[in-house]
Amino acid sequence: MHHDPPLSSVVPSGSIHRVQGRRTASYPSVAVDILATRKIKLHDWQLRRFADPYWRLYWPVSEGGAVEIDGQETVLLPGRLYLIPPHTTFSTVLRRPFAKWYAHFKLGHLADRAAPGIYGFDAPGEMTDLVRQLESVSRDSHFPWLTIVFVSQALRLLPESVWREHRMDSRLLKALDFMSDHLNLKLSAGQVAAFAGLSVRNLNHLFQKELNQTPMRVLLDYRLDEACRLLRGNVADIEEVAERCGLVNRQYLSRMMRKWRNTSPAAYRCQQDWT
Repeated sequence: MHHDPPLSSVVPSGSIHRVQGRRTASYPSVAVDILATRKIKLHDWQLRRFADPYWRLYWPVSEGGAVEIDGQETVLLPGRLYLIPPHTTFSTVLRRPFAKWYAHFKLGHLADRAAPGIYGFDAPGEMTDLVRQLESVSRDSHFPWLTIVFVSQALRLLPESVWREHRMDSRLLKALDFMSDHLNLKLSAGQVAAFAGLSVRNLNHLFQKELNQTPMRVLLDYRLDEACRLLRGNVADIEEVAERCGLVNRQYLSRMMRKWRNTSPAAYRCQQDWT
């Protein structure tokens, strides 16, 4: 007869607390880190073989845009939603100005390795209703819970194969893990290559082939993503945020954010004000 493993507890042994029982269901932990959820009307949209370390969710409001991946173009149509996993290399086409809702988000190491591509679905009725609610949400709302529902309902539409069939080279994944786990350190391409079991030349070739970027450019994206997360949390001053992300100091963080995110740390933090 099969027996479920006993319930493990985080309560330290020897304490006055006791937790005993038998686990009947268990799922791994997961985090949903929503970087931005916005509605925008685009007059210029030129991304060329672009790749980001986060998910993208597109909800077109009008026609005019398209995404091209590996020579195949997907026209973004109203009434459909589109998910693009992290590290998908894609280009964009703008035939005329168009409007869309979009969300950028991260799910953690396991889920962020979904198979690259663009996944389109007919929008379920409940999501159409949800977007109407997003349109009318009050600026007095202190917690953007609708954005979590927006992302979660879209992710439910993905087939299981998307999670199982990622096609990244295992050495690349090892390098990405090493970088994301050591953002506070001053890393060199040589250190990353050594951890992944590659020469620097082969590391650079692998990153260019798989991500169309250099290892140090990807590392900078990771650092800026972590800086944005800390800025959103409003738990550290900007100088400390820079140090915790391996970005030397406030001045360097500001320069990199202006160059690559088109904003400053202070302005980004202000933009996250829910009121």
